[in-house]
Amino acid sequence: MRTFNIPKLERVIKHYKLKSKQQIDGLILFCMAQKTLKEAIGIAAKSIDENNKVHFHQRRVEKSELNGFAERLILRNEEIDLAKTFDKIYEIINSEKNEYITELTVYDVAQRIAAFKNIYSDKIYLQSGTRVGAENLLGRLGETKFLVREDLPSPFQRPDFTLADIEEILFQYKDEFEYCVR
Repeated sequence: MRTFNIPKLERVIKHYKLKSKQQIDGLILFCMAQKTLKEAIGIAAKSIDENNKVHFHQRRVEKSELNGFAERLILRNEEIDLAKTFDKIYEIINSEKNEYITELTVYDVAQRIAAFKNIYSDKIYLQSGTRVGAENLLGRLGETKFLVREDLPSPFQRPDFTLADIEEILFQYKDEFEYCVR
C-alpha cells in the first residue's frame, strides 16, 4: 500500500490550477463549432485546426494515415451519432485504428467527437503520458485501461477538479509524482 505525501500533491495541484487557467484545447473548440457530425468527425480524426495545422499530439502520425482514419470514421457516422456515452464513442474509434494510429490519437479523437456531441467521459483513460503519471503515483497498473476518481489520493477528490483536469495533471506532472509517494 502506497503512502502519499499529501502536502506535495496539493502543491502540484495548486501549481496546475494557477498555470492552466482551465484552458480548453483549441481543436476541441474547433470541432464543437462544426455544423455537422460528419464535419466534426473529419476535423477530429485529421487532427487539424482552422489553419489546417495538425495538433502537436498527432505530429508524428503521417497525414495520409490521419486522412484514412477520418474516412473510416466518417463511414461510421450513423453509429457514432447513436452513441450515448464516451465509452461507446471510444470503442468505435478504437476499432478503426491501425498500427499507425496511436492510443493517444484514439483518445484525442474520441474526446473531440464526444465534445461535439456534448458527451464527456466518466473515467480517466490511461494513454501515453497519462499512464506514466498514474503509474508514478499509484505504482504498476498492468493492463488497466482507465481509472475512476476514487482510485486516486484525496487531493484529487476536489469537487472543482474535473476528470479532464485529472487526466491533464497526470500527464503534465508525470515526473513529479514519484516525489509525492513515501
